[in-house]
Amino acid sequence: MSTSGDTTGSGYQVMVVVHRAMVRDVLQISDAARALADRPDPVQAKALCRYGDRVFQLIAHHHEVEDEVFWPMLRSRGAPVETIELMTTEHDELAGLLERARELLADAQRGEDSFAALAEVGLALHQALLTHTADEERELAGRLKPVLGDQEWKVLEREMVRSAPKWTLGFMPPWMASAARPEERKALPAAPIALLMRGSLRRQRRLAFGTRA
Repeated sequence: MSTSGDTTGSGYQVMVVVHRAMVRDVLQISDAARALADRPDPVQAKALCRYGDRVFQLIAHHHEVEDEVFWPMLRSRGAPVETIELMTTEHDELAGLLERARELLADAQRGEDSFAALAEVGLALHQALLTHTADEERELAGRLKPVLGDQEWKVLEREMVRSAPKWTLGFMPPWMASAARPEERKALPAAPIALLMRGSLRRQRRLAFGTRA
């Protein structure tokens, strides 16, 4: 599971919080899908499809930027090839699960009975994410740490923001803050937006997850 590492810098802190939010939400999506398979609720179903698709988009985008920008940059700095291969191999596994989960959400949006299947795929995605985030955080704080500095973290942050869908500008800050511990919040970007949009995120999560939010 994601843990904090107060000696590895703010970039690492942000990564840990993002991982925690991903892992939390994927499990909640799976749980909500299972509940909807047993007790259909059109209002919650619509909200879950919208929120779930956003979370799956965020995860896919996060991994794409790492694969296209972050890992090649660290490899050019001398990062061990076996570490980079581990990260990209795990991303490939996750990409297949994410694609299937988004297909099932699209089916549900069209009114098809796909929530039971989504619950199972979501659970598999959750387990794969648990493994991957633990591996990535271990490597970032271990074998990759010698090639990581403020410049590398800033490159990653800039590319994440530059290439992200526009809707993430108001979604990501409160989403990250919702998963952060008090001592981690000072490392998070866009604190004013997180505060401003906190209520909107809470409403989205409450509609999607009900009492599980």
